[in-house]
Amino acid sequence: MNKYFIIGIGGTGMRCLESFVHLCAMGMFDNSEINLLALDTDLENGNFARLQELVDAYVKLKGENKAQQAHADTFFSAKINFFSFSPDYSRTETGSFQRIAKVSYAGETERDLANLLFTENVQSFDLKHGYRAQTHVGSLLMYHAILDEVNRNPGGHVSSFIDELYNANTAGNVKLFILGSVFGGTGASSIPVMPAALDTAVRKRHQGKTLDKLYIGATLLTSYFSFISPTQSSREMQRVVADSKNFSMNSQAAMMFYEDDLSVKRAYQKFYMLGTATNDFKTEQAEPDTITGGARQRNDSHYIELFAAFAAYDFFKTPDSDLQKIKADKNGVQYFFRTMDESGKLDFKDFLPEHESAGGFMKRFSLLTAMSFLVNLDNTDFFASAQRGELKNISGYEDITKVELDAVYKYFGLYHFRLSNDQVREGWLRQLYRSTGGGDRLMFSPEMFGLTTARDFRKYDYGKLFPKNSEYNRHNFNSGLFSNPFDKFKEAFVRETTDSPFANKSEKLIKRMYDALGKLYGF
Repeated sequence: MNKYFIIGIGGTGMRCLESFVHLCAMGMFDNSEINLLALDTDLENGNFARLQELVDAYVKLKGENKAQQAHADTFFSAKINFFSFSPDYSRTETGSFQRIAKVSYAGETERDLANLLFTENVQSFDLKHGYRAQTHVGSLLMYHAILDEVNRNPGGHVSSFIDELYNANTAGNVKLFILGSVFGGTGASSIPVMPAALDTAVRKRHQGKTLDKLYIGATLLTSYFSFISPTQSSREMQRVVADSKNFSMNSQAAMMFYEDDLSVKRAYQKFYMLGTATNDFKTEQAEPDTITGGARQRNDSHYIELFAAFAAYDFFKTPDSDLQKIKADKNGVQYFFRTMDESGKLDFKDFLPEHESAGGFMKRFSLLTAMSFLVNLDNTDFFASAQRGELKNISGYEDITKVELDAVYKYFGLYHFRLSNDQVREGWLRQLYRSTGGGDRLMFSPEMFGLTTARDFRKYDYGKLFPKNSEYNRHNFNSGLFSNPFDKFKEAFVRETTDSPFANKSEKLIKRMYDALGKLYGF
């Protein structure tokens, strides 16, 4: 079984992790155990909370209070171990750099040095909502926050993640990928220092041992969104507020740093440079003020975050021998980028390494999207009907627990859509589509994303996922004049009699639905 490690840092890192978890749900990481660390300075961050909801649903639908297993050729095939950490900046003594460093108690020389490196506002702004694009102080604070957490909390999530990483390194080569932006605060602060922080933490916990077989990759995700510029009153109240007008300049400065700093270049083996041509994507709707963090910072997903998740996919699939050659090279890290069609249209093959066929991704993405209709529509809820034993010639799934059933609902609501009081709540997939600019820019039929009411969804023919002029429309199927896609699926499900070896009934049902959908759509 493959064992991979991934860290998402900051608000952008949380959204990249969401896309990565959806790849796991599609079945892109068969027979794999994923150790996932979500690291943010703002535990109240809405994107952090949404990621936790997503992973919680993923884990529970694989089995309530049951041993988690990795599988192959099914949805949710990867086993995910979730870890999280946020430095505690809520206490009076940790609320600002000034208090953490005890600047007011320092000698004159130390105070002069602090004042030389950091302005008064940077020393005193509230850290609860992150580092606010102040990477020069953020790197220092994050490095010491990780080491302090390992010292103070040996049984905590960071220590457990460190131990898993060390044990994997002891057993053989191990791969770690880091997701975050280079233009903001927390992610931009942490990417340069994370390899050193992890290595020092391992030395502290394991008698000076090092991560000598560790390969590390990361995204260098440049600016791709904007938000309302802070007002003068916000600047005065918050002392330091990130301004998206500076994101392009921040990105340029960061790229120069990653090109020139030899210590960072030698710590990593692969950097994936990602970004968009403009910052036109808006993260907030009708917000009167700049949001520095907290529950209100629940930004929509963007297609570039799926590219970031696929950067992790590419890194994990890179042969160890290739990474070892890079590690041994005195010039250090290699840089990778991906160009897109000038029309802005995205295709399945755009996300994958050039040497890999897009067929597997197309199949898994399409089938997971089709399954969302079989779960989320109240008039044709196949999963719940099978669990209740209400379907003719379909039985054996009655002991799926309510917790597992609710987790399935939760996951597919976060993935695609959910209907609530006849209103449509957008999930990750619909947000991705909107971020492309709409039209025919995402691979699926634009008609599917034009559904705006519960009635529209109930009437939609999800047998036709692809546009008529698409090269993939051969996978559409016709229900016929007197039938519908739900009935066609039930027939395919009944014909699918191969019994999976999975012990958990929820995973058994999911596997059988996966196989039936694959045949129905001609994969």
